[in-house]
Amino acid sequence: TVEFLLDSDGAFYFLEMNTRLQVEHPVTELVTGLDLVEWQLRVARGEPLPLQQESITLRGHAIEVRLYAENPTQGFLPATGRLTCFDVPSHESVRVDTGVETGDRISPFYDAMMAKIIGFGATRDDARRSLQRSLECSTVFGVDSNRDFLIDVLKQPQFVAGQATTAFINDIYPEQVM
Repeated sequence: TVEFLLDSDGAFYFLEMNTRLQVEHPVTELVTGLDLVEWQLRVARGEPLPLQQESITLRGHAIEVRLYAENPTQGFLPATGRLTCFDVPSHESVRVDTGVETGDRISPFYDAMMAKIIGFGATRDDARRSLQRSLECSTVFGVDSNRDFLIDVLKQPQFVAGQATTAFINDIYPEQVM
């Protein structure tokens, strides 16, 4: 993955390059219909890529959030404890990738990410609304989480308009940044 920043004048700036599968790969998978993990395994076996770039078509929009065991009101400090109830609904327009369930313990020894939740739709706003509904219907008891914070982000006019920048958190939630 090669990442760039785009400024308001339309200029691109190199940010970073990662030679591994990115955490955000479900977004690419949803808008291309391709399984990147399968592709990675095939290439590792010495097989050629199944398609060339010009053969890949994009459809729709996808937005991913990371549901963390953390406390946004305390500078996003990680939270620990037992998940007494954990349920994140998925459906045709929401993909949930998780490795935890009710009864699991969130410890200080591992990443506090509980799930990646990806909204998908014909438009960016469809994807945003599906993601917001899924979060609103989610249940996380036993540990602090950023669930309510994510819901609020998805409702912010700047985010809804697609105008969020790397300064978004500092600008909209300055009291939560330490």
